[in-house]
Amino acid sequence: MDKKDTKYIDLNTTLSAVGKAVFVNFYYDFKNASLSDHEIAEKLLRENPNAKSDNQNFRIPRARHIFAEGNQLDALKIIIDSPRVVSKAREKARLILAEELARAQAFQECVDERGFIGDLNKSIVYTEQREFEYNNNPEPAKETRLTQTSQYQRSKKVSSNALLKAGFLCEVNSEHPVFVRKNSNENYTEPHHLVPLFAQKDFPNVNLDREQNIVSLCSHCHNLLHYGADIDGVLYKLYMDRKDLLQLIGIEISYEDLKKYYFCLLYTSPSPRD
Repeated sequence: MDKKDTKYIDLNTTLSAVGKAVFVNFYYDFKNASLSDHEIAEKLLRENPNAKSDNQNFRIPRARHIFAEGNQLDALKIIIDSPRVVSKAREKARLILAEELARAQAFQECVDERGFIGDLNKSIVYTEQREFEYNNNPEPAKETRLTQTSQYQRSKKVSSNALLKAGFLCEVNSEHPVFVRKNSNENYTEPHHLVPLFAQKDFPNVNLDREQNIVSLCSHCHNLLHYGADIDGVLYKLYMDRKDLLQLIGIEISYEDLKKYYFCLLYTSPSPRD
């Protein structure tokens, strides 16, 4: 691939060489590193009525160059703002952009949560407070720290209260094995926001960082929700156990809508070893 080629001068030029509608319609194919150029070429020829065999040798490397440079979201924005692109392709670009931004926010939440739990573990040393009772009055949403992906504020106190309320046991099954923390005599469980914090945009007037929305989980169940292929058994139980409490503080959500957030988490979560 000759980077001196004039088709690589700027994003607009490269995108035009690919074809804006083609870039949208085959977006996830170009993005999928497991597909070879040959496999994509065959699919383009099969599904794109205007495709010509020779053109794919130029089109595919340029499309993948956009991804390699991290410019795919900017490319989608260009397509959305291009009046000469057919409306169907522009609308598809809007949907893909929304999906990609949601995945980015979900990924950031996983990263933030991991760092937060690490800090929380250092602060949990309970000696006096042995009980906690819910305050079921709705609270307004917290301010969001604006970064490339939104960063949501978490309270160590709120998460600690949620773990305390659960008796430092796993709320999926209190018989699940746990171990005692190094810095206290409390069991090690992890706080997890049942309705993820990146869903805050869908609940603009409600604070999601509440004890009612935080469940205490053993490491296995927590990792299952983030990385497991089959989460229904765990997620549905937690939802049914918390549904009424969530409603009391103004969080109205169906199980089907809750699962949609976890679809984002499943395909964006960093490796447990990261």
